[in-house]
Amino acid sequence: MEPMIVISILIIAVVGGFLIGKHSGEGRLVGKKGSSVRPITGAKTEDEAFELALFRIGGYLRKNVDRPLSSALKDRQLPLRRVAEDAVAAIADLNFFLEDGSGEIDEDDLTRIVKEAVRDYEADWNISIRLSATGPVRVRTNAENLLDVLYLILHNAAVFGHEKGVVATVSRDEEWGKVLVQDEGPGFTPEALYRAYEPFYTTVEGNLGLGLSYARKVVELQKGWVRLRNGPGGGAEVEVGVPLA
Repeated sequence: MEPMIVISILIIAVVGGFLIGKHSGEGRLVGKKGSSVRPITGAKTEDEAFELALFRIGGYLRKNVDRPLSSALKDRQLPLRRVAEDAVAAIADLNFFLEDGSGEIDEDDLTRIVKEAVRDYEADWNISIRLSATGPVRVRTNAENLLDVLYLILHNAAVFGHEKGVVATVSRDEEWGKVLVQDEGPGFTPEALYRAYEPFYTTVEGNLGLGLSYARKVVELQKGWVRLRNGPGGGAEVEVGVPLA
């Protein structure tokens, strides 16, 4: 069955990519000094990581591919073509995390990039996000990859903030252009703060748990950083910094 062959190849590629270092670099599975990511060391830990990866990918494919297709085959009232297109899109989303996240670094306006990410997310999900920015902030970045990162962070904020109270603030200091995304959700648990960057760590059944690990990888390739914390008044805060131009 060709679809199952494609799915099997993707599973092997995704799991293998993360575990043998396809995306190796600072802050990934190998860890680094001061990182909140626990390094993978020893065969036992690698086996556990491999099993977790298979478990997460299996759950994701069951939720987004197997169950919808099975329902459409049983219930002829469901639009099979639309369900199949959604399943293909889910596989494409899985493949998205295989991208290396690098790319040419150019000078660009961080405010413009954040505005585009907010506009795209609002259009896709019909959710209002409050944007705060005082003017252009010239940075060194890969705009396309940074857009992906900001979209992922906005999505997390909207989901865990229950689709309300999401704020994106653009600022700068002497060295960094910064984006702070805040929500009104319950915030990070101590475990989530410790494990958030681990590939396949998630608290939501059927989710991959790759968003924040991918986001940090991309930003660090641009010589930037990602920081997580809980807001003083509650809710989660995710801040991204990239170098000023």
